[in-house]
Amino acid sequence: MAEKKKRVVKNTTGKKSLKATDERKKLEAKKKALKNSDDIKKNMNNRKKKRVSQKKRKQKKQQRIILSVVGVFLLITVFIMAFNITYIYNGKIARNIYIEGIDVAGKRPDDVKEMLNEKYKVDNIKFEYDGKEYVIAPETVGLKYNIDQIVDEAYGYTRDGSYYKDLYNYFSLKNKSLKKNIEVVYDEAKMKAEIEKIAKKLDKEPKNATIKIDGSIKTTKSTDGIKLNISKTLSNLTESIDNKKKETIPLVMEKNEAKVKTSDVESVNTKLAEYTTSFEKSNNQRSHNVEKSAKVTSDILLMPGQVFSYNSYTGKTNSKNGYQEAPVIINGKLEQSAGGGVCQTSSTIFNTALLSGMDIVSVTNHSSSLTYVPLGRDATVNDEGLDFKFKNTFDHPVYIKNTVQNKQLTCTIYGNSGDKKNININVENKAKADEKDATEFKTYRIYRDSNGKEIKKEYISGGVYRKMKK
Repeated sequence: MAEKKKRVVKNTTGKKSLKATDERKKLEAKKKALKNSDDIKKNMNNRKKKRVSQKKRKQKKQQRIILSVVGVFLLITVFIMAFNITYIYNGKIARNIYIEGIDVAGKRPDDVKEMLNEKYKVDNIKFEYDGKEYVIAPETVGLKYNIDQIVDEAYGYTRDGSYYKDLYNYFSLKNKSLKKNIEVVYDEAKMKAEIEKIAKKLDKEPKNATIKIDGSIKTTKSTDGIKLNISKTLSNLTESIDNKKKETIPLVMEKNEAKVKTSDVESVNTKLAEYTTSFEKSNNQRSHNVEKSAKVTSDILLMPGQVFSYNSYTGKTNSKNGYQEAPVIINGKLEQSAGGGVCQTSSTIFNTALLSGMDIVSVTNHSSSLTYVPLGRDATVNDEGLDFKFKNTFDHPVYIKNTVQNKQLTCTIYGNSGDKKNININVENKAKADEKDATEFKTYRIYRDSNGKEIKKEYISGGVYRKMKK
């Protein structure tokens, strides 16, 4: 029993020893852990310091790079500014630029303008004709050399565009030259007005030949005039100015020929045709209108190719123009109206034009038949545009003469004997089949040879006559 207790005691001591050992181990472990913790903290601090140091080094490196870039940029900027100030924006004209063949490189614009204005001075403009001189002061027409403009263009060649454009233009002048020429400028309207003043002094109007037939043929001779050709004179002026010539410019004077020459009126030597109609003198108003219209359509020289328009000579046949009220056919009915009777004059001239061989351009018959001319041989006119026209197709002029005497109106057309024709007028008429009291007609002109043989039949006009309304 005693031995068992002893072993028990021994076991208790051993347990205590083990416990103590465990505690030491724990303590040592704890110390070791603490030590490790300190090492970790120390390591962390070291790492932190290292990171901070690396960051600072990186920041310093970046700063050095930025400073280097800024430095290079500033250096380039200073270089560009120095280049611009020295070569481009230096207040002087760039290299290889010439004005009128003069090298103006490196010169200031004001100095170049002064030099050119001294070399190219504007003088009076002088014209000459027939030994007489005509002078126009330059300030009158605003004449001057465009020196300022050309110099400014030369100076602005490397300055007036974008910077890159200016730079390109500057360097392009290394291999090429820029040549500018001075021009003379002036107010064209004022220059023309001044030359027109000269023209008024020199121009001489032509005088047409005239003809008058009153029992006999009387003529006057034509004389040609002269006229300043303004456009050609201006052209000569421009050429002289463009070539910078200081010369007297000849005025371009041209013959201004008469439209009606002596030979024209002298070619009228015979009567081509004549026609007469009668009227009642007792109707004073109508007689007045016949006589008035006959007068204004008389003594007319119709040149070759010219068209006779009846209405253009009579004008509006109203009271304002001196025409009186008389019977007129209006819409098939006889009514009182200003101008009654003028159609007798137009119809008389129409018949004379037919017989003389004139080309009938426009003719219209009345709505009802008349007493003073046969069917198909009348020509009505009115103020609404209905006109009687014929054309002179001969190579010579014809002369129209109207006379009123003893209640008769006679129209005579004179011309050249070589244009005289053998003409008859034929009117075909018949009752209109589908209308009562209406007559259809067709008017023809028959040309015959000297033996009376028909050589040509020409249709002139056609229409319908209806019974006069009451």
